[in-house]
Amino acid sequence: MRQTLRTFLLTLAALALIDLAAAGALGWAAGAGRLGGLVAYFDYGRSVPGKLAAWDEAPDAPGNLADIAWRPAQLAASAEGFAAEDPGAGPVLRAYGMSFTSNILAEAEALDPALSVDRHDGPSAPPNFTFAQFLDDRPNRRAGDVVVLGILSSSLPAMAALSNQTWAFEQPAPFTYPVFLPEGDGLARIEPVIETADEARDPALAGAWRAQLREVDAFHAPVTFGATWADASPFLRLVRRSLAKRHIARVERRIEAGELYPVAEVLPRMIAAFAAMAREDGQVPVVLLIQGRDGSDLDLLALTAPVLEREGIPYLATAEIASPSDPANFAADSHYRPEVDRRFAEALLRLLP
Repeated sequence: MRQTLRTFLLTLAALALIDLAAAGALGWAAGAGRLGGLVAYFDYGRSVPGKLAAWDEAPDAPGNLADIAWRPAQLAASAEGFAAEDPGAGPVLRAYGMSFTSNILAEAEALDPALSVDRHDGPSAPPNFTFAQFLDDRPNRRAGDVVVLGILSSSLPAMAALSNQTWAFEQPAPFTYPVFLPEGDGLARIEPVIETADEARDPALAGAWRAQLREVDAFHAPVTFGATWADASPFLRLVRRSLAKRHIARVERRIEAGELYPVAEVLPRMIAAFAAMAREDGQVPVVLLIQGRDGSDLDLLALTAPVLEREGIPYLATAEIASPSDPANFAADSHYRPEVDRRFAEALLRLLP
């Protein structure tokens, strides 16, 4: 027994020394700008607070998302751009989406250089982000404009989240958005405590923000936000990364199964409200349904077809043009290939008045 205990303790000591050496080597590599892929691999396992702190310490680091897609900043830029537009220049296509939407619109602009596009994007932005931006950007649109609501299948479970930082563990962009819940025949809107990059760095708001995440956000968990001391250990980072991915996948499966959050009820209400507001303002609504390479059990077209048909809303469903189950349609970063995006763009242009 004593020999077994001794062997166990020696093994632990050896592992601790290896872990300490690995931490030192990774620290040196990061400081020297070497072994970037290996450093990034271990950094993926840092806690969310650890990642956000690292971004604040190195604001120019590649992949830093700390100041990306904050809604008030986007809306201020939209208002400035709108004021500078020539009202007589013709309709503008105003899109609310994410990188998938932006890629399709870039191809549409290449096909039709006369097309005027105004983008409002967030990385992997869920429908609660895109819908909120559409609602709040209302003063910055004119009658005759075309408005596009982009919906990405992989982001549907994030309708139960207040920020990418709770469900996009490896790249936890801290920008925030509301959670929408059914209320009567419409939707109730729960605003996040944090709405700007400056507020995200304000220690006075940190406690209220974490309390709101625990209460409202279905993805928030100690495995992703807690035990920040473990960030010092490369081994524990690997353990955290594995546990975090399992946790997020488990929450996504429960949401897709109809638990934790009523996606199937809220999403159609969003689409109906989107179309109603656009038409009330003399604009043309278009819904862009992007079925990604995500293995999601949520079929965008099946979820939304009833409301789209009932309200007569023009839409483009990518799954009707390119199969999301065919790997040949996707680039290495899981976006659609440019030639596939061009097919989507051609279909989108056919929907425009």
